[in-house]
Amino acid sequence: MMKKKILIISLIILIMISLGSLFFFFSNKNKEENKSINEILKEDGYSQSEVSLILNKVSKDNYDDVLKLGYDKSLIDIISSSDYKENKFNDYIKYYLKNKDANIKNIIVIVNSGYDLSNYPASSLLASLVLEKYYINDNVARYLDYGNSHNVDSKKIISLVNSKADLGFYNESLDSNLNDNNLVLVNKFYHLKEDYTPTDLVTLGGQYNRGVNNKMRKEAAEALMKMVDAAKLDNIILYNASAFRSYDYQVNLYNRYIKRDGKEAADKYSARPGYSEHQTGLCSDLNNISDSFDGTDEAIWLKNNAYKYGFILRFPKGKEDITGYKYEPWHYRYVGLDAAKIIHDDDITLEEYYAYYIEKL
Repeated sequence: MMKKKILIISLIILIMISLGSLFFFFSNKNKEENKSINEILKEDGYSQSEVSLILNKVSKDNYDDVLKLGYDKSLIDIISSSDYKENKFNDYIKYYLKNKDANIKNIIVIVNSGYDLSNYPASSLLASLVLEKYYINDNVARYLDYGNSHNVDSKKIISLVNSKADLGFYNESLDSNLNDNNLVLVNKFYHLKEDYTPTDLVTLGGQYNRGVNNKMRKEAAEALMKMVDAAKLDNIILYNASAFRSYDYQVNLYNRYIKRDGKEAADKYSARPGYSEHQTGLCSDLNNISDSFDGTDEAIWLKNNAYKYGFILRFPKGKEDITGYKYEPWHYRYVGLDAAKIIHDDDITLEEYYAYYIEKL
């Protein structure tokens, strides 16, 4: 009986000791937890002004992430940036931890872009690229590759890569998507089949034509006639000199140019068979197919007004490295009113428009 009492007393004492230990542990823990964030940050080395900034700029839900950093001046640089967004705090910190030597401004810009770029090093090049209007995230690796090996600005990088010019003309051959209708792209990467002929070709006649190749797709032809009529009211005389050309026609034309000037020279101004936009029935060489057309009243009128009728100058000056062709002031392509306005207003090519508004969707 005595032994039983001793055992019970021993168990009670053991339980009391255990409870006391637990009470001591949790009371200390609570004291630590009850220590204010203000005090902890100061102990980490932040000044009172820095502590105030943290408490003002960082959500309470992110205090643990702040404490894990210890004292870090870059944290202050991030949250004091004029472009800092509180809801992106975790993204800034995660990206910063991968790029501790990077410029904080670049980190802010790249994270704020909203693109998934966490696996790419923060750099001034990447920061400048994401700010460009026609940036496409799927092309970022090619943007960086091209930008790091060529001394050109970010806008040019995006233009060249989006248009596939960085791959080298004719190095990639893709079928043109006929479902794109008026926006079908035919260039040195996209081609039409040998037997392709539009089913809605109509004939341009009278004042609207002075050429042998006088057919266009119906919608394009109607738009061209409206444009010619409008130009006439401004005492500008326009007419088609060459519109639809078949694959076989282009074979003979291209081979003639090769015979005359050589293949390298011919490729700068003439399309290979299947790669000619004329086969779409959506373009027209207007008036004088000559460099002398540049600067004429007719050429100036077209540059200023063609987009109002759905046409664009297809091979502009200064865009040769994007289109792959020399400047042709006479070559106009029908794309429809909406696309023509964007291309005109933003001073881009059909290649750039297609990559951003059609291909990436």
